[in-house]
Amino acid sequence: MDKIEAAGIIISLIVILATLILISQASFPAFTYATEDWIKIGTSEDVGLGTANFIWNYRFLDLVAQAVVLFGAAVGCLAILREEKEEEKHA
Repeated sequence: MDKIEAAGIIISLIVILATLILISQASFPAFTYATEDWIKIGTSEDVGLGTANFIWNYRFLDLVAQAVVLFGAAVGCLAILREEKEEEKHA
């Protein structure tokens, strides 16, 4: 193991330890503001039924979007993992 790997491991352990200490010592009031005093907005229609109908009736949009995301992920992985060619020097 070289010095860079050892330094990376040490820094990672320090960051993990600091994060755990921060989480254990600090209070995170996640539900302090979640009260029943909120103003609820009424709707004139069943929003869930309308959303479900849209998703099932326009399923092709979902499939096209998923295909674009998968294609983009594949292209990104290929770009990251491509093999770089060294330029030959002609003397």
